[in-house]
Amino acid sequence: MSSIKVKSLVSLTIPIFFELLLITIVGNVDTIMLGYYSDKAVGAVGGISQVLNIQNVIFGFINLATSILCAQFIGARNKKRVQEVITISLIVNLLLGIVMGGIYFIFWRFILEKINLPTELIGMGKLYFQLVGGLCVFQAVTLTCGAVMKSHGNPKQMLFVNIGVNLLNIFGNGVFIFGWFGAPILGPTGVGISTVVSRAIGCIVGFIVMSHYCNFKFRRKFLKPFPFHVIKNILSIGIPTAGENLAWNVGQLMIMAMVNTMGTTMIASRTYLMLVANFVMTFSIALGQATAIQVGQLVGAKEQDEAYRRCFNSLKLSIVLAIVVTSGVVLCKHPIMGVFTDNVEILDASLKVFPLMILLEVGRVFNIVIINSLHAAGDIKFPMFMGIIFIFIVAVPFSYIFGLKLGWGLVGIWIANAADEWCRGIAMLIRWKSKKWQSKSFV
Repeated sequence: MSSIKVKSLVSLTIPIFFELLLITIVGNVDTIMLGYYSDKAVGAVGGISQVLNIQNVIFGFINLATSILCAQFIGARNKKRVQEVITISLIVNLLLGIVMGGIYFIFWRFILEKINLPTELIGMGKLYFQLVGGLCVFQAVTLTCGAVMKSHGNPKQMLFVNIGVNLLNIFGNGVFIFGWFGAPILGPTGVGISTVVSRAIGCIVGFIVMSHYCNFKFRRKFLKPFPFHVIKNILSIGIPTAGENLAWNVGQLMIMAMVNTMGTTMIASRTYLMLVANFVMTFSIALGQATAIQVGQLVGAKEQDEAYRRCFNSLKLSIVLAIVVTSGVVLCKHPIMGVFTDNVEILDASLKVFPLMILLEVGRVFNIVIINSLHAAGDIKFPMFMGIIFIFIVAVPFSYIFGLKLGWGLVGIWIANAADEWCRGIAMLIRWKSKKWQSKSFV
């Protein structure tokens, strides 16, 4: 047993799961509501959201580094270093949010044309893109606060913040999609307004909550002398992780560009299928993040053997859950898709893909749980190299071969992505068993 007090997997996983589930539900509610407006609006926002995922990668590399460093310093009982990490992380993500927002706001047309989004969908979604992308600084700060809270073992409080923010977002969607209270019906633009307003409120409340529960105050003493060692550690974690996630997102953008050449029906079908997949993997992601908190604190306390064991316990549980949940989704595929659309062509394209979800999601579990654990232990570069290699030698080329050349459409693309997940997952399993990560700690 551990000599330091590490919260149980269940107490960490459940609030993280509900937080992620809320985010996923809101994404689906946005899509369901837009589905009543038009399937084209769904395709526009779905394509744009894939681009906006890149901002999450950029913010995510700071947040991942923040979680790892905070968890390890908490395990080592070094409060000063924890405060330094929080201060620098907030400053860096704030600046990144401003820069990324400017890029999205100014170069929106160039970006959307480069992903082959049809002209009619660009016109429908451009204001949504400028709003949500241009004001992404709110999300940057909120995600940082959430990462800090999770590293301290306090994910529950941010869950309540997200509940309020998500309810506000849903209400705002109703106002601008259905014209509640006599408001103008704005479609994707209205969803963008609702998203930005709710995120701004969440940013303010999230910072207040984090400051209270983590005993954080923004003090100049943490910047004098400037803690370059913190920047160095953040970048040594963040740049490889960003490279890994960026490679995956660029690969998915390339795959989406292939889908965009298949027409509006396939674009909308992929959007709906990705939303269903997000539901399926939510619990695995929550388990992966909870495991990372445990592993980070245990590694900081020099308890590598216990960290090794806890990762495998989480992996076994995640595999079982992935099989059970995905099988249930496949059995209920008709009523699930019926929630989103009644378009016969979209239903025909989507329903063929459902059985492949079992293959893909079980493979994805290995990556979610083990990569989180490797990152938490300080083993950053290996997952990056494997991620870059397999996305560009498996996922992208075989999506082209199966999806376009052989004419299998979305079925071929799902097979290619499943192959990528399994190849990387096996590589991650071998790496964790090797225990080479035990020499990578930052403490």
